Amino acid sequence: MSSNAVVAERIWFAVAPDGTEHEVVVSVALPTKTDRGEWRCVALVGGLEDRSHAIAGIDSWQAIGLAMRFAASRLSHFSEGGWQFYWERGGELATPQDLADVS
Repeated sequence: MSSNAVVAERIWFAVAPDGTEHEVVVSVALPTKTDRGEWRCVALVGGLEDRSHAIAGIDSWQAIGLAMRFAASRLSHFSEGGWQFYWERGGELATPQDLADVS
């Protein structure tokens, strides 16, 4: 992910459209303040993407919330492509909305 500590992480089991099975680790790093005064959180959808994404907010609270929603939107993209997500192997179906609902 980065040198930043992880502040939130969720591990799901996934089945790709071709039937292969994957562990998906969705994580958000501790927010850091930039020289320009904005806050950034690094979001990663490990197991599906190698690339991490720096998500900016006006404060740390917003940066964390936006990073979590961003991760959900990435999973939604994969879901639309035929991926299925589960809370755990053999468990109940999970949806990207489950990640976006941070209330």
